[in-house]
Amino acid sequence: MEHAPIIRRMTEEFDEESGEYPMIMSGPQWKKFRSNFCDFVQTLVKQCQYSIIYDQYLMDNVISLLTGLSDSQVRAFRHTATLVAMKLMTALVDLALTVSIHLDNTSRQYEAERQKTRDKRASDRLKALLAKHQELEENMDEIKNMLTYTFKSVYD
Repeated sequence: MEHAPIIRRMTEEFDEESGEYPMIMSGPQWKKFRSNFCDFVQTLVKQCQYSIIYDQYLMDNVISLLTGLSDSQVRAFRHTATLVAMKLMTALVDLALTVSIHLDNTSRQYEAERQKTRDKRASDRLKALLAKHQELEENMDEIKNMLTYTFKSVYD
């Protein structure tokens, strides 16, 4: 289903007057639910950090759904979407830091290998490090694009 029909159906079926909205309900079980809900978003990014997050499908759909929900008529949906977007962006910033560290390490290894004398230099290792460096740069660009798009579409 496209996001618009999903959001429309959710809006139709949600009883805003009931007050049954887990993100604002009091009690220990709801506090635990909120905590677990927020942890889920960060765990999702962490578990997908090596491949799925860059497939331009999962994150595009999640961000698109959050964008639609953040613009909903239903206050509970706007609140939840904004919270999830914030947690998603926090997880993406953490991931960007990790990628940045790997990028620095790969650059250092590449330079160390390149500085070796020609007879001690491993050309296969140089190629592999260069390929890894390019992959990490692409991943970093993808993360930056996700962060920018999420911020502009949800908070702007």
